[in-house]
Amino acid sequence: MSAIECVSFPNSLGYRLHGILHEPAASTARGVCVLLLSPGIKGRVGPHRLYLKIAARLVPLGFHVLRFDFYGLGDSEGELCERRLVDVYNAVQAGRYVEDTIDAMDWMQKTYGVRHFVGSGLCGGSLSALLTAQRDQRIECILGLGLPTTLDGGRENWGRNLTQGQLAKVRRGYLQKLANVGAWGRFLRGKSEYAVIWKSIHHALQPRRKIPPTPAAKPAVPPDNTNPFFAPAFRAVAGSGRPIILVFGGNDRLHFEFSEKFESRNEEWIRERPRPYTVHNIPDANHVLSDGPWVKDFLDIAVPWLCAHCPIRSSISGART
Repeated sequence: MSAIECVSFPNSLGYRLHGILHEPAASTARGVCVLLLSPGIKGRVGPHRLYLKIAARLVPLGFHVLRFDFYGLGDSEGELCERRLVDVYNAVQAGRYVEDTIDAMDWMQKTYGVRHFVGSGLCGGSLSALLTAQRDQRIECILGLGLPTTLDGGRENWGRNLTQGQLAKVRRGYLQKLANVGAWGRFLRGKSEYAVIWKSIHHALQPRRKIPPTPAAKPAVPPDNTNPFFAPAFRAVAGSGRPIILVFGGNDRLHFEFSEKFESRNEEWIRERPRPYTVHNIPDANHVLSDGPWVKDFLDIAVPWLCAHCPIRSSISGART
């Protein structure tokens, strides 16, 4: 029979990390553990109990599922030194919890004999998985949900680095609100994002001129909020032949950012590799898949993919300690 167990283990800093292990029946065990890594500052349950819903689908198929709190979060020991939330997010996106993830795999291997892992999680959790996979080959594939390509600039800066796709979406949204009396009241009371409104309109009015390139100099890349750790890690993992699947909500800005700030800048690298990764979009879904049908759509994509890329391994060796 499958089992759900409260677990704890030490990390390399000496803090004790607490979590939940979903263990399949011995007769169905694949010898593969899906790591559902915590998103941002949220704990091991995930928004709207998302991680529990994922585990419920995966365990009967023979997957171990481990979800735990990183140090300084949830029930785990340790404290965060940052005073601003945006700084916590950026620390996560720079790899703060890579060591915790490696410690979790070491513990699973020693205690349960599991040597094969899937790196997964929502948002910062999937990025932690990707950055860990760059260092540790035991993560054999990446199941990313809402994978962030950029650093977080805080709400006060969100309009500065909007992609073209985001600007078009913002512009359409404001045009639809023209007939809404409440929206006009918000506009007149000074509660609208005036800079973003103007930026979206100004972008649409710009003439589409083709400017010939200047052979003498390379065009400068303007500074933006792209995470400098993202592209090297993504290229390293995909380039090693490990499968990657990315799932985004249709209303998630992170899909626009991945397209414009990674794919458009790595077109040659992508062309040289036949299908180095797969991207799926869930229409109308938000970033955290807060509605049940969106979770079902995600699982209908993710589960067959995982089963295809994670065959049943040899029997699990290693006893619990």
